[in-house]
Amino acid sequence: MTSPGEGIYMRKAVDSVTVPGTEGVFTVTNNHSLIVSQLKAGVINVKDGSESKDYFISDGFLFFNHPTDGSGCCTAEISGVELVPTSALDKDRATQVLSELMAAPKDTEWDRTKAALGSALVQQVLKAAE
Repeated sequence: MTSPGEGIYMRKAVDSVTVPGTEGVFTVTNNHSLIVSQLKAGVINVKDGSESKDYFISDGFLFFNHPTDGSGCCTAEISGVELVPTSALDKDRATQVLSELMAAPKDTEWDRTKAALGSALVQQVLKAAE
């Protein structure tokens, strides 16, 4: 998993990854069929044995490929614009940002678009922070 500022789980084997695809949430495990999927804002869950970690992704892509190195391990490449542990999300700050977006003027098409897109993203942050 990578974002412009960080790489997480680089070349590390895990049991499964659950992602928020634009067509719905789905899980990939080793030997899943090949897939390329656009991801929407939501939570990515990575399971490795009894350990489970959650990350918030703003949007991105998943590329799932068969093994290329003879190891028998498939690769799931997740590229996100923003990718952070859900434990790092600040629910109070997200609530404040949502209030500011809703209170901002909506006189122009840009203002309305910014408010709609920003609100949708912040609502997903709030959902992930619960």
